[in-house]
Amino acid sequence: MIVRVPDLTEEVRKVVFCEPAASLNDRIDASPGREDEHFVGDLEVDGELYRTEGDVHFSGSVGAQVRSVCSRCLEEFVWQLERDFSFVIVPAKAAEEPQDDEGIDHYSGDDLDLAPLVCEQALLALDLSLLCSDSCRGLCAGCGANLNVEECRCANR
Repeated sequence: MIVRVPDLTEEVRKVVFCEPAASLNDRIDASPGREDEHFVGDLEVDGELYRTEGDVHFSGSVGAQVRSVCSRCLEEFVWQLERDFSFVIVPAKAAEEPQDDEGIDHYSGDDLDLAPLVCEQALLALDLSLLCSDSCRGLCAGCGANLNVEECRCANR
């Protein structure tokens, strides 16, 4: 979603939009070791936006359904990704000053694309060590049985 910075004021503006799952999944596919996670649906963004002098303030949350593979039992499952975010986006000319604070980004020109910021937040919320449930029993190290759905088949048990 692109917003025009000159159109923003100190009055808080509600922004609700979606980013396509396909573009997020393309970024995941380009990252080695991330093949087991994919967005099932579009990324939903619910935020607020306003400007004070040249600084743009953008905060809110992202949410989406994500398909992952359990790190214990190796079964696929879907979970709800939710992540809050807060950014101060300053003009590029101020970027020369040292910025130690997380959540600071920069813009130049009159148009500001919010998509890269929210997509980054969604990708940062992914977790490679998720479990399908807290009670997941995993796989038997001997016979490979999924202990959530069947008994161990090892001869010495």
